Amino acid sequence: MTSPDAPNATNAPAPAAAPGLFEDFVDIFATPARVFARRATSGGGMAFFVVAILLGGILYSGKSVMEPIMEAQMAKGMAAAQKANPAMTAEQMQVGMNFQKKLMPIFLVIGAPIALFGVGIGVWLVGKPLGAQITFGSSLMIAAYGDVPRIIAGVITDVEGLLMSDTSHLTNLSQLSLGPARFLDPDATGAAMLAVLTRLDVITIWVTVLLAVGLYSAGKLTKEKAITAAVLLWVLGTLFPLWGAIRQG
Repeated sequence: MTSPDAPNATNAPAPAAAPGLFEDFVDIFATPARVFARRATSGGGMAFFVVAILLGGILYSGKSVMEPIMEAQMAKGMAAAQKANPAMTAEQMQVGMNFQKKLMPIFLVIGAPIALFGVGIGVWLVGKPLGAQITFGSSLMIAAYGDVPRIIAGVITDVEGLLMSDTSHLTNLSQLSLGPARFLDPDATGAAMLAVLTRLDVITIWVTVLLAVGLYSAGKLTKEKAITAAVLLWVLGTLFPLWGAIRQG
């Protein structure tokens, strides 16, 4: 017969509910290592989906800021194409510009998910050779939570757009960066130098640090290897805009 003083299983406190996605997005700012550790084996599909949608939505909502920049970059691309192919007429260039302008809203929406997916691929390609215990799914998870600061950057850009009476002077993403490139004249600074300096902004460095934390906590890398992987990811992320700048130059 059970003693009245014996512990009753039915009176035992219920186990605490596991933190959800909302808690993850809060904790990623204060205790990112815990977020990556508890999501190491649960996959990153939902987090990837949410971050991709938020980034795409924020970019689209700030299209008044992004459109002049994209148009200026398209014009530079067309000029480079005409230089490589002198037979290209002004009419052909205008047709190409008009076609790209029509696709611009689509680029704004799908560009963020594609870029985020590319970060996930980079995490997997860099982390695996260094011994990271990650799957492709967990690589996407690391990329998703690591890119959360870009949501903050997108909100800041949208607010800047609302405060600007005229955005026609914007011709380069460097003018919106939170780093040294912001203080340079994009027309007077070499395109290659500008591409590198743009990657030294606060948000990009923050994302890089989070990727290192993710590879350390979820990928079980040593601190030294996690830092090495993060530096390699920063370099890889710099090569693409640098290559584009060199081609335009």
